[in-house]
Amino acid sequence: MHKIDGAMKPTDFTLDEQMRITAHEIVKRKSLFHISEEDMLTLLEIKPVILADIEDIVNSFYAELVEVEGVAQVIGDAESLYRLRNHMQRYLRSLFEGTYDVEYVQSRLRIGLVHKRIGVPPKLYITAYQLLSKILREKLRIQNKTKSCDICNSRSTALENLMLFDLVLVFDTYIQGLVNEVKRSKDDLENYAHELENTVAKRTKELAEQASKDGLTGLYNQKTFFEYLNIELSRSQRRANNFTLCYFDLDNFKKANDTFGHKYGDAVLTNVATAIKHSLRKEDIGARYGGDEFCILFAETSAEQAKEICDRLITEFAKIDPECIVTFSIGLAEFTPESGLDADGLVKQADNAMYSSKKHPGNYITTYAAPPEDIETEEEEPESEIEYSDESATT
Repeated sequence: MHKIDGAMKPTDFTLDEQMRITAHEIVKRKSLFHISEEDMLTLLEIKPVILADIEDIVNSFYAELVEVEGVAQVIGDAESLYRLRNHMQRYLRSLFEGTYDVEYVQSRLRIGLVHKRIGVPPKLYITAYQLLSKILREKLRIQNKTKSCDICNSRSTALENLMLFDLVLVFDTYIQGLVNEVKRSKDDLENYAHELENTVAKRTKELAEQASKDGLTGLYNQKTFFEYLNIELSRSQRRANNFTLCYFDLDNFKKANDTFGHKYGDAVLTNVATAIKHSLRKEDIGARYGGDEFCILFAETSAEQAKEICDRLITEFAKIDPECIVTFSIGLAEFTPESGLDADGLVKQADNAMYSSKKHPGNYITTYAAPPEDIETEEEEPESEIEYSDESATT
């Protein structure tokens, strides 16, 4: 790379040379934004879906964008809007090429440079970025409606990570342009750069949170729940504290879903999440384990104490929709440091207790109890059971 000094002109260097973005730096940035080889293949697989509707996507994007205050004034006229539509189609094609090398980075830096020169303020560029991200994610959601949530989430996450990678490159050129313009106003420039870093950091945090949460309920997903569970296992062994795992399933959920439709079924799941959030303490962790199954981690809590919180959970859910036919089958498993259980073993105990509750009327709570050591059983049966009827749960 050439050394940029006062004797050389900007035209002697490419944009990546001016910005000190080497091939090694690109690799580091991909790692920073969690863009893996698998993500690149995932984006390449999406390409036919995007290309099939690329004109509709671009038309929808600009139809909404020009309604944003200030955007129409920046674009200026119909001819400029026509050119922008063509540029956007090229941008979308490259977004799903699956190759993100120096040439790709150059094009993103050039986008930032052009937008800086024509006077597009960062707030409008971020608005456009968010709008395009929303439209693309919606397109993938519709196309993937028959596929598993894992496929939908992996595609959406790969797209979000790459678009965030692009956004930072674009704003790198914004920052560089400002440095060149406001050398006499160093304090103002530093403030702007700091605000921009906060914007990127906030978006990065939001993406990380999206990756850890279930999209429908807002509760933690199974992967994140196991991370918290392993942390709690280590902490409990270190501090010699007990804690309790709750595993519960929704009774009559399929019947409600089939009778009233999937939207109603989704509403039931969100109502369960609301009841969980209203019932738990700050230190507790609630998660959607999968389908209509949920888990709750009660930190430093005995099974007896956990039963009281589950009673409150049942009551909170009944308040939201008193006519709902869905009830809970709840299983509890208390962890003790001397048990030697790992995460999977503890979940299995709570799951066994939950299936015992399934044999009884709704809103039944079973606490797992290991069978006596001198009796061999083919199946572990919980011994301690407490029933909560619909009537008692609301008192």
